[in-house]
Amino acid sequence: MTALTLAPSSRAETEKRTAFALSACSAVASDACVPALRHFVVHCVQRLGLPDDLRDAAELVASELITNSVLHSGSHSVAVLVSTEGRRLIISVRDRGAWRTRTDPRHSQDDDGVVCGRGLGLVRALADCLAVATGPTGTVVKAFLCIGPPAPVSSVS
Repeated sequence: MTALTLAPSSRAETEKRTAFALSACSAVASDACVPALRHFVVHCVQRLGLPDDLRDAAELVASELITNSVLHSGSHSVAVLVSTEGRRLIISVRDRGAWRTRTDPRHSQDDDGVVCGRGLGLVRALADCLAVATGPTGTVVKAFLCIGPPAPVSSVS
């Protein structure tokens, strides 16, 4: 696994949570990389000092996007990029596989009781925006999660 972290230049910027932060990690696409990359995302969110509910949402989003890449892309590797921009946390998952359009219906009677096939629906429910870009060099899926309003500043009288 390869990791790269670029962080804000000052602690004050990190505490404001409005500065740009960027961390990336890549791994060989396998079942074993899913928990490793998921833990990487959780670690990034914790280092940014973001709330627990956002950490939990980011963990689920990352898990679903990474799993989709491992299971469906045919790529030999998968990379995760965690960044912030303004009041949004962005989780990007990139693979080098080929996009395959599904020909079977998403859910049929045969799918009753099956716990797979709902990942992107969960991601859409948790993210403010989901963007998919695909081309001859692979696919990038970006999930944008709202960090929330800044904490109120208390003044001492």
